[in-house]
Amino acid sequence: MTLFERSIDIEVGEEDENIRVRGALADGRLGEGLHRLEVEMLVSVIHGEILEISGSMPEVPMEECAEGLRVLDEVLGEKITPGFTDLVRRTVGSNKGCTHLASLLVNMGNVSVQGRGAFVRKHFPDEESSMAALRHAAGDLDLLDSCVCWGEDGPILGRRQE
Repeated sequence: MTLFERSIDIEVGEEDENIRVRGALADGRLGEGLHRLEVEMLVSVIHGEILEISGSMPEVPMEECAEGLRVLDEVLGEKITPGFTDLVRRTVGSNKGCTHLASLLVNMGNVSVQGRGAFVRKHFPDEESSMAALRHAAGDLDLLDSCVCWGEDGPILGRRQE
């Protein structure tokens, strides 16, 4: 028997010049549901700013858990850039919020960066404009040297523009 399991599902769609990120975290313990948390946010593609955010807790071990949703307002207007994870841990993951909600939101922030990249690739399909947008994003998101692919001479930024 599985003692504990967690699943996190996140999807990103586009909405005008923004992306809508929907996430859900579900925990199970000893074969029974424990947590189900859902968050939805609208994020600016250009700046990574959280324009809207809402959440719900359809399944929680205690009624008081739902009070942790109020802290989501503290990340409204914030930008998903380097430091976002620390901000979420200090606010949403604090004694005013919920550690499970913070875990979901950190994952959603990471996935939103991928969604912004997909948006750029969709709307700037030619290599030159796509690379220019990715180079710009690398600076805004502090991606330079964050992994082997985002190294200055790596496969993403090291490509020559034709």
